[in-house]
Amino acid sequence: MNFNEAMAKMREKGFVFDGAKAFITASNIDRIAQDAALVTAPNAGVPAVMTTYIDPAVVEILTAPTNAREIFGETKKGDWTDTHAIFKAVEPTGESTPYTDYGNGAMADVNVTYPVRENYIAQTHIRYGEREMAVSGRAMINLASEKQKAAATIINREQNKFYLLGVAGKEIYGLLNEPNIPEALTPATVNTSVTKWEDKTTQQIYDDILTMAAELFANSQGLIDEKSDLVLAVPPAINVLLGKATDFNVSVKDMLTKYFDNIKFVTLPELSADSGDTVMLVARSVMGMPTAQLAYSEKMRAFQLIPNTSSWEQKFAFGTYGCVLYRPFAVSSMTGV
Repeated sequence: MNFNEAMAKMREKGFVFDGAKAFITASNIDRIAQDAALVTAPNAGVPAVMTTYIDPAVVEILTAPTNAREIFGETKKGDWTDTHAIFKAVEPTGESTPYTDYGNGAMADVNVTYPVRENYIAQTHIRYGEREMAVSGRAMINLASEKQKAAATIINREQNKFYLLGVAGKEIYGLLNEPNIPEALTPATVNTSVTKWEDKTTQQIYDDILTMAAELFANSQGLIDEKSDLVLAVPPAINVLLGKATDFNVSVKDMLTKYFDNIKFVTLPELSADSGDTVMLVARSVMGMPTAQLAYSEKMRAFQLIPNTSSWEQKFAFGTYGCVLYRPFAVSSMTGV
């Protein structure tokens, strides 16, 4: 049996050596040249994966901070079965007249109104498969846990957005677009054209903030003053300018904390805009009542985990009323800083 017949016989049995030229036997091993044709593919080096280090740490991609809750607290109102929330507002009315024994004179009364906010229910959904999890496990990633964490992160981020901007098309408003908030102020112009804080001195920035404080004091008829619980909300770039100091190393923040007994600073990325950044000065409460509340019906409702043939699915829901503003006069803003 010659070489080709032998190779055909081996191929029938399942042994395939394409490209082979001869058999190596005890009788011919010394006669085979060292540069004879290879049976295997030419060497191309060690596969890159065998010289690649895989770091066991998982780097999470960061998103902008969700700081709406730093301004006002959250409160639960109802649950996901409610379609609306109704709030009661009572305003005293009337006047007085000179006294007389023979008449009753003027009347004192109350005006009761019932503002309404809608309950917006939203959802998100995750899905993961058996093989998908096994493959991710090879990379030391717990896929199911990461997707559940992603759902919680998305809900938290969406809630923050609705607290600040409301829900389009519904009677749900956020702190930044509440229609009853006084019109935004404009920063003072110095040296005939300078309005941006980055071009102003420490004293000039401080004076702009005092302008907002003056609006709060006047609109509240003195119920808000320098002793009130105040929050100054600023975008990240403007927050840096609060550290701008005088030649005597006195910064804007130093001047503010010296005058206002109880002021807090919050960084709010949503106040940034190409047309000009906005800052807000807010009294968190007036006469013991909160200025506003960030209201929700459901923080996060996790539905049952549904098993399929080789995968799982789960839905998560939440509900929001946006920012419920009780005291619009306790909010002052300035745009174009």
